Amino acid sequence: MEIILLESFDRLGKIGDVVKVKDGFARNFLLPKKKALRANKTNKEYFEKIKKSLEEKNSALIKDASKLSSDLKDKEIIFIRQASDTGQLYGSVSPKDISMYFKDKKIDISPSNINLPYAIKKLGIFSVKIKLHADVSFTTTINVAISEENAEEQKKELETKELKNKVFKKEKSLDSESSPEGLDSLKNNEEKSVEEEKSNPLQNKKIDSKGESDQASKTLEQKIKKENITKDKSKNSESEIKNLESKTKSTDTEN
Repeated sequence: MEIILLESFDRLGKIGDVVKVKDGFARNFLLPKKKALRANKTNKEYFEKIKKSLEEKNSALIKDASKLSSDLKDKEIIFIRQASDTGQLYGSVSPKDISMYFKDKKIDISPSNINLPYAIKKLGIFSVKIKLHADVSFTTTINVAISEENAEEQKKELETKELKNKVFKKEKSLDSESSPEGLDSLKNNEEKSVEEEKSNPLQNKKIDSKGESDQASKTLEQKIKKENITKDKSKNSESEIKNLESKTKSTDTEN
């Protein structure tokens, strides 16, 4: 069946689009919910009359959804559940549970708008994408733990792991740049640049080869100096990790 959309739908179309859908979807949902019109001549003329008001209403919905998204995207959602020693939940956390969590806070989000491919059945921290409007969505974290203290421990462990990964990637990049092969390549490129300038037939001025060589050496020294500074920063990052791990252990001892 061909219909005219009165609302924007993800993967279906925008307001005013004429699209084909299955008859059952149109008759059982879109048409009775006044989210679409049958695509005939009369309805097309009617849509042109109400088009402006629909677009204004949609703009207001997008504005409200964007504001709500900004308020929610950085907030952590904690679910306390019973679990076995291996971390398997006695139950699960589903889109319906997440929807109820928001409903308790006077926020209406349908389970169908919560992108969770499968119910969460183990302890841990998970990313979940939530759609507030066809054009507005945000990603938040779901922290499933056996207690508030356990949730805080999981959060700290994740932060430590992310910091370690960040330092590891930085060190790997530095090792690649500061390796003998990397420095030789840099030196060869500098020497090649000087030779190309010497052999340029369009260059009228006499080239001072000693001056070019000195300049290449200075550039190389500056590169090495910069790498050493970056390595020092990397060491500071490692120190931060150790301090964070020490604080975590201290917190665990106090608990």
